[in-house]
Parts: sequence; C-alpha cells; structure tokens
Amino acid sequence: MVDVVEGKLTFSFGDDWKVIKFDETVWYSERMKRSLKGMDILATRENRHWWIEIKDCLGYEPDNLPRMSGAIPASVTLTKGWLDTQSFAREVNVQRRKLFIIDEVMQKFRDTLVSVVVAHRENDGELSAFTPPAKEGHSLVIVLLLAWSSRDYGRLAARLKLKLDMALKPYGLIGFVVSEVSRVPGLELTVNRSV
Repeated sequence: MVDVVEGKLTFSFGDDWKVIKFDETVWYSERMKRSLKGMDILATRENRHWWIEIKDCLGYEPDNLPRMSGAIPASVTLTKGWLDTQSFAREVNVQRRKLFIIDEVMQKFRDTLVSVVVAHRENDGELSAFTPPAKEGHSLVIVLLLAWSSRDYGRLAARLKLKLDMALKPYGLIGFVVSEVSRVPGLELTVNRSV
C-alpha cells in the first residue's frame, strides 16, 4: 500500500501504483514552489495518469460557498463600481479573495503540466514516472476530490463537473469531481478521514 496524507484525509493506493505528493517532491519545493502552484497528488498505473486536487471543505461549507460559483461576488462588483468613481481606479485591481474552485484547479493543472514537462526535459528522476505529456500513448485524467456535506454534494458536484469538463476541453482531457466515497472507474484508492 502507498499512503498519501493531505490534512485529515489519507489516500491509500495499491502496490501497483506509483504515487507522489507533488508539493513535497524535491523538484517542486526547490525549483517550482516560488513561482508555480501544483496539484496535490500525481498517481500513475498502466499508462494512465491521475492528477488529483484535494479540497476538504467538510464542516467549512459556508466559508467555501463563494468559491463554488464562477459568478463574480456582489461585493467585488460593488467595490469595482466604487473604484470607477475614484481617481485611482486604473491603479487598483479588485478581485475575489479565493478563486472559483475550477479556476484554481485549472491553474494548478497548467502549472503542474509546465513543471513536469521541464522536469522531463531535464531528466529529473524523481518525476520520471509522472511525465505523461511527454509520452505518447499515455492518458491523463484530472480529479477534483471535494469533501462537502452529503446533503448538497450531488448537485454541486454535477455543476462543477460540467465547468471542469468545459475548462479541460481545449486540452482534450476529461475530469471528475468526486467525494471521499464516490469512485472513478480505474482510480482504485481508499480515502480515510482522521478524527
């Protein structure tokens, strides 16, 4: 078994998987951390690569609700309107504090893609098994694991999956939005929550 711990969640993969916690690799922490963001887990088995972003919002749903929508929050719109009436409007940029979750996943996906391509070009041994963009015949799947209250999860996950698929379309990739208990065919792992 290969275990990866992210906060209160432990991800257990079978022995036939190659798995790393990307932001804990020497490559990322020494070369990329200052300028790029990264997906949480990179996993591969049988020429299929899974890049997993983990968002554990369980118990913090009200705080995270604004980032579950791509709509610009009213507070940002009001602030931008006020800035437009001021003489410094061209010098100040107003944006939401936390990105829409799909925008964040896509930023991390693109940054991770750049990072593993550079690692491949420089023959970095630590990431050699995780460079699908440089290998023909390998597929890549993007997964957002969203821990959220079960009452609201189904509708939210379906909406986010649609947005993720639209964002991944130019790359020719597929994505999934899953919970701790839902599964994706081919991604065999166990998720346990510590108390």
